[in-house]
Amino acid sequence: MKSDPRRYALLGLALSALAVLAFIVILIIRGLASTGIYQPPDTIILDRSLWISIGVFVLGLALTAFIDPDRIRKFISGRQAQYGSNAFIMLIAFLGILFFINLLAYQNPKSWDLTESQKNTLAPETIAMLKALPAQVSARAYYSTRTDPSQARQLLENFKTNSSGKFSYEFVDPETNPVAAQQDGVDRDGTIVVQMANSKEQVSFADEEGLDVAFIRLINPEKRVIYFLTGHGEADIEQADDTSYSLVKTSLENKNYTVKSLNLGNENKVPSDAKTVIIAGPQTPLTDGEVKNLQSYLDQGGALIVMENPRALTKFGDNPDPLANLLTTWGITPQNNIIFDPNANPPLLVYSDPLNYGQHPITNKLRGVNSRFFTAQSLVLATAPQNITLTPLAKTYSEAWGETDIASIETNQVSF
Repeated sequence: MKSDPRRYALLGLALSALAVLAFIVILIIRGLASTGIYQPPDTIILDRSLWISIGVFVLGLALTAFIDPDRIRKFISGRQAQYGSNAFIMLIAFLGILFFINLLAYQNPKSWDLTESQKNTLAPETIAMLKALPAQVSARAYYSTRTDPSQARQLLENFKTNSSGKFSYEFVDPETNPVAAQQDGVDRDGTIVVQMANSKEQVSFADEEGLDVAFIRLINPEKRVIYFLTGHGEADIEQADDTSYSLVKTSLENKNYTVKSLNLGNENKVPSDAKTVIIAGPQTPLTDGEVKNLQSYLDQGGALIVMENPRALTKFGDNPDPLANLLTTWGITPQNNIIFDPNANPPLLVYSDPLNYGQHPITNKLRGVNSRFFTAQSLVLATAPQNITLTPLAKTYSEAWGETDIASIETNQVSF
């Protein structure tokens, strides 16, 4: 006895009913995503799913009509058609209302921050900046599967919502797409590259302040030149070796800085385009004339970064250090010792955790990151000049001390 294929006609109707249910659920989720109440992993998938559910609905009806055409004819001509058509019209009306609401929410996105601390609400200054963007801005967030992108995704979505359509973003896995990461100069997981026209800025941490700075730099492009002092055995920024700063130079250049060398013995002044001058570990003292040029540069609003090793690790000998005298005028006095931290391994370095960092934009991003400072010397903060604020950036544990007996270090006989 042959089985009647018409018994399977109801499966087509069931398939269509499931498609309608899926369509309603997806519409609701899409509407919530458009209002910012819920952020799905990928809204593009939701849009595709809507069309798939419509296709499955039509396919289910077609299967039913093909398997059992007599039932369809009876339904159309019978009394059930009246009731069925009314229900069908009500269903279409309900879906139309949902679709219309979803369309309004999509075209007029509005989000509400329901967190107690309003952590997802952008500052008024940020919103004003986004609304005044002079051109389209895009962002590529480089996040591998090992790094949680949720914070960055929420932040970028907030920026997009408040940008009046002038900002867009995408997420790129640097491991599956290394070419894109290389083109953007990205060498760190969790980096965001913001671009306007042909200008790019990198953001190392997903926070509002960092993105604001990147946007401001794109809106107000200016030449930012950093000079590394040379002529005293400082760390080399060109040649790659164990003590060079070639990677530092590359990292700065990826952030749109122009990095140059500066020999004050030849130039006799700091160039007018210098954003910052960096003195990276001089092995011989600077001259009085060079320090005088640096002081003149600082008096004109310049910025100076001094990384001076303990005297015992340099070739200073008994020669005076004019650079230390310059620091003293700013209320900072190097102690010419080597910090010995018994909690570190080896102890001739400073091992610091987030509790040791001060409150300052330079170190705020280092919270949660263990740091090691090799062969550091201690500093004493005195009275600062007028209108100058001294802020300790990092402190040792209470068990550490500044060792002045260099001979005991060389013979491994250090004791407090």
